[in-house]
Amino acid sequence: MSESLELVVFGAHLRGGPLAHQLTKLEAKWAGEITTAPRYRMSVLPTNSPKPAVCRVPEGAEGASLMGHLWLLSPRALGLFLAALPAPMQLGKVEFDDGTWRIGFSCDAAAATGPDISRYGSWPAAIAAQAV
Repeated sequence: MSESLELVVFGAHLRGGPLAHQLTKLEAKWAGEITTAPRYRMSVLPTNSPKPAVCRVPEGAEGASLMGHLWLLSPRALGLFLAALPAPMQLGKVEFDDGTWRIGFSCDAAAATGPDISRYGSWPAAIAAQAV
């Protein structure tokens, strides 16, 4: 991919996840695992098919480092992905443990009302622990 943008996902779009096909149909390339800075919380969205809600915590609040997957997409593909994204999901800048900021999946904090699963460090770990 000559010109690509990075997108970090945390839930159903993880490689091998039930919605990863939405990215691969857009010719996204998986580029590995990545971990956020310890400034985030993950909760379970109260939807028919549970989804993680990743939100940045305010300065001074307790946060956690969360594992995600990094995908590379063309600018056009990222635009198409964003246009199809349902509320309350959103894309924005997310801080990572190496100090960089990348485009990442997050959630409108007002919708993140479900159980907090941050202590598991990732969506797959929370599922494995039967916390979801």
